[in-house]
Amino acid sequence: MRLNVCSIRFPWAYTIPSRAHSHTPFGTANTKLPIHNPAYILAIDMTGRNVQEEAKRKGLPWSIAKGFDTFLPISEPIPKARLPDPHGAHLWLSVNNEMKQSDSTGLMLFRIPRQLSDISRVMTLEKGDVVLTGTPKGGGPVGTGDVMRAGLRVGEEDVEEMGMEVKVVDREGPYEFKET
Repeated sequence: MRLNVCSIRFPWAYTIPSRAHSHTPFGTANTKLPIHNPAYILAIDMTGRNVQEEAKRKGLPWSIAKGFDTFLPISEPIPKARLPDPHGAHLWLSVNNEMKQSDSTGLMLFRIPRQLSDISRVMTLEKGDVVLTGTPKGGGPVGTGDVMRAGLRVGEEDVEEMGMEVKVVDREGPYEFKET
């Protein structure tokens, strides 16, 4: 399946063991991160563009294009206190060592507190929820055998816990996308 790296995102994450869900734009997903205090994580937000385009053509919801196993790899969490200014960091993503996305979190249209406030007007945010926030311009297709690398830099220093390397592999299992 040909995929598209939709974006690298800078999520705000809370988790508590008694709560095991995370709100997504498409409903509730059973997700439990081993984070007990406010933290930041890095995520690569994948989209099956062929699935998305067919659903759009048919006027159907395209949430399935985001819902495949392994479509949201995330980094290790770092405590919120370790990144005192989340709007002063630099996000980057490469595919096969070619830079695809690289920009400052300071370019987000809305600051994280504003985003959380706006979301809270629509749904209750609780410990255990993951909110994907800003994304740099760029992205593009990936295929089997590609290697995605992503990270976060503060000043000249990479935040080691947020470094990610993801090898793109075919998903094992019975599902095979076919246009209908």
